[in-house]
Formats: sequence, structure tokens, C-alpha cells
Amino acid sequence: MTFNPNVPYNDLPPLPPAVEVETKTILKRTITARSALAELKGLGATIPNQALLVDSLILQEAKTSSEIENIITTSDVLFRAFTASTSKIDSATKEVLRYREALWKGFNALQKRPVLSTNLFIDLVQTIKEHKGGISNMPGTVVANATTQKVLYAPPEGEAVIRDHLKHLLEFMHADDDMDPLVKLALIHYQLKRSIPFRTAMAAWAGSSISCF
Repeated sequence: MTFNPNVPYNDLPPLPPAVEVETKTILKRTITARSALAELKGLGATIPNQALLVDSLILQEAKTSSEIENIITTSDVLFRAFTASTSKIDSATKEVLRYREALWKGFNALQKRPVLSTNLFIDLVQTIKEHKGGISNMPGTVVANATTQKVLYAPPEGEAVIRDHLKHLLEFMHADDDMDPLVKLALIHYQLKRSIPFRTAMAAWAGSSISCF
């Protein structure tokens, strides 16, 4: 089937990909990444309260991710809001702080029941966005060039279709296979970006933006 960026990609192929992804080049990169993670783990063990390190990393990542959605705050404001007991926090900073809340909420949920689910995903998105929205059921979400407005990609459309894609993704997540965990994590991240299961103002990759009409 020929890919048409103007048509919702309801036929998004499920994981794992039909092509070989654990190539020699990719596996070499996982070695480098794993070494960096091991070094971070070792350094983290020297910190009395490792939650502080986790929180700082979460907030920096959330700040960067939020900027993609045109939710702008500064590191100074962010960390002052995180450490101070005050209600005088702007809305953008509050949303970034809710990323931290959602991550710990997900972590604690998995400690009690180590199973990822669509309902857990919805709960975490609701925590971040502070609303009761669920799986996207509105048409018109596209990835477009921010300058020319040319449509580059239209994600799957329709709640039933998106739930079906999430079902296949969860099966892949929980599959007992021998795929390198870092490669598998990258594929999961890619598939979530492609399926865009939640209707939120997001931006796309490489200078593109998502428009919700």
C-alpha cells in the first residue's frame, strides 16, 4: 500500500517490524548506551536520596517535551516551583510539574501491579493534562511543516482503531522475547509517537508541528 500523508494511517503496522532492526550498527550503539547507563547507576548510588536525581531528570525532560507543545517555562522557575511551597506558579510550570507527578504515579502503580495497560496510560495523561479526556475520538490531527503547513503525516483515526493499535503495542511490550531491551524501548517510543493516542496539543519531529482542527 502506498503511504499517503493526507490519509489517517489506520493501517500502522504492529510491532515487531517486518524488517531486521537489531543490526550490527544498532547493537554497537546499545553497548555505548548501556555503558552510560551503568555509569549513571554507579554515580546515583553515591547520592543519599536518589529520588532527588530522578526528580531533576524528570523535570528537565518534561520541560523539553513541553516546549515542543509550546508550553514554555525556565529551569529557574521550574526548580523554584518544585522546592517552594507556594501557589503562585504559572500554568506552564504547573503542567511541567504534573509530568513528575504522573511519572511517580505510574511507577507506584507498577510496583503494586507490574502490568502496563491502556487504562493506566489514560490515567497518566489525565494527570498531566488535568482533565478527564481519554483516547482520541476526534478527527483532524495531522503532523504538518510549521512553515509551509504541508501535511507530513496523519495518525490513526477513531477510538476503536487507536485502542486496537494500543492493544497490539501492549502485547509487544509484555512479550517474552529475546530482543535487546534498549532496542525494544526505542521501538515502543516510535510506535507511540506514530499512533498519537491522545488528543493533546503536541508538536512533531524535526521542525514539524501537529495541528488539531
